Amino acid sequence: MSVYTSLKIGDIVTESELIVPAERNRWNGLIIDVQRNAWVFSTMWHPEAQDKVTVLWLDTGIREDLPASVVVLIYRAKKEKAQEVDSE
Repeated sequence: MSVYTSLKIGDIVTESELIVPAERNRWNGLIIDVQRNAWVFSTMWHPEAQDKVTVLWLDTGIREDLPASVVVLIYRAKKEKAQEVDSE
């Protein structure tokens, strides 16, 4: 089983160099959806599930679904604190 960072909506990521064509630089993007264990890589002996992430690439505006293992976390989205609403 491979080890990768569990991503969440709002995280900022960049492409792994494994998927970047030689003629361009890495794109940076925003995670807009995460589906846990929805992407399965199969080998002859051992299928491996990992998260499927939807990335909005900020450099191009393209939306792309990818396995989580091909993106690299740059910035972790902070957990929002619950805000109290004054009802008066």
